[in-house]
Amino acid sequence: MSRERRRPGLAPSALRALVLLAALQGLLLGVYLLVEGARTEEASFAVEVLDEAAPDLSVERSGEAVALPRGPHLVHFWATWCGPCVVELPGLLQATAAEGLPLLAVTEEPWPLVAAWFDGPVPEGVVRDAAGGAAARWRVSGLPDTFVVRDGRLVARVGGARDWSTAEARRFLREVRP
Repeated sequence: MSRERRRPGLAPSALRALVLLAALQGLLLGVYLLVEGARTEEASFAVEVLDEAAPDLSVERSGEAVALPRGPHLVHFWATWCGPCVVELPGLLQATAAEGLPLLAVTEEPWPLVAAWFDGPVPEGVVRDAAGGAAARWRVSGLPDTFVVRDGRLVARVGGARDWSTAEARRFLREVRP
């Protein structure tokens, strides 16, 4: 009786499958490197240019009415339950303060909830839309949403969360301020 001796190793079909898998992984790695190489270091700071009358806005802090700034300023709509807002707001507060640009960070939430969210002093620019409806009048499409107001007119909109610490964002804020 003759016995066939098999050499240890992979069957030809398994070897072909491994070679094919390695080639596919190499192709995917190449595509990934091409995509990453095409990215710019700093994404463009997209701004929508507007030219329309600023809608009415009446805000308060801790039940006290707040006067709107007279010069150029930002109106920023946010909420404590909005994940991107929670990440963005501290940077926006810091950047506008550093650039000397007035900011009204408007929420419709009850003041005790806002105060508890900050767990300490509420920053000066944070205000509440007590009457409600400001976001609808300003045509806020999603939170966060930021508007530039100059001479009673909306002149720009920055929709969505941004990193306000970037050079491009700071340049934008300097161009807005008086």
